Amino acid sequence: MSRLFPASMPDWARGLLKAAGAGAVCGALGYLAGHVAADYFPGLEPDFSGVRWADIVAGLLAVILLIAGAATWAITLNRAGLGRMLKLEGPAGDDEIRTARIQAAVTGLSAVILPLPMILSGLAVAPWAGLAGVGFLLAVHTILNLQLYRSVDELFRRTVVEAGAVTFWLGQGLLFLWAAAERLAVAPPITAWDVYVVLMGVYLVVSMIVTMRRGLA
Repeated sequence: MSRLFPASMPDWARGLLKAAGAGAVCGALGYLAGHVAADYFPGLEPDFSGVRWADIVAGLLAVILLIAGAATWAITLNRAGLGRMLKLEGPAGDDEIRTARIQAAVTGLSAVILPLPMILSGLAVAPWAGLAGVGFLLAVHTILNLQLYRSVDELFRRTVVEAGAVTFWLGQGLLFLWAAAERLAVAPPITAWDVYVVLMGVYLVVSMIVTMRRGLA
């Protein structure tokens, strides 16, 4: 491992390379799983003829969230490693492990919920049944988020609030510019799905920047 990631390499570069490697592995496994499913379950082949740019971005964001959730869960199996990541004086305790696992569950569930509407739209699923399923998962996601927010310290809470505020101001600015361009017939119209996917992407980037600035990553 030291040959692949020399000690002189910055932490952000090492993390980027690891994420890229994990993404390549997950992509290959996903392709193989899809290929096998298409061969053995031909009746379940989805129709993705209407896939748009927002659907592709949502899929990419879901992969990023899935990798982040898996990495967070994996680090909870190493108390010493989690303690170093959280900048503790020693190994992580039960409370830190429980909080990190809730974070992993929230991130992993986000990876499932985000692309689920477009996946269900390509399958033979009743629209109201699909919407009910998405709503149920969103409720579970909200409960886990509230539990996580109550269990973290004040610094993490401030980070969450700051990331949300920056995302709101950037998001409303971008939305206004696009709405103005659309009203002036300069840009094509967009859907609520397009807006949400863009905001989710902005939030992920802002969260990463805020977390790094506060020394939490």
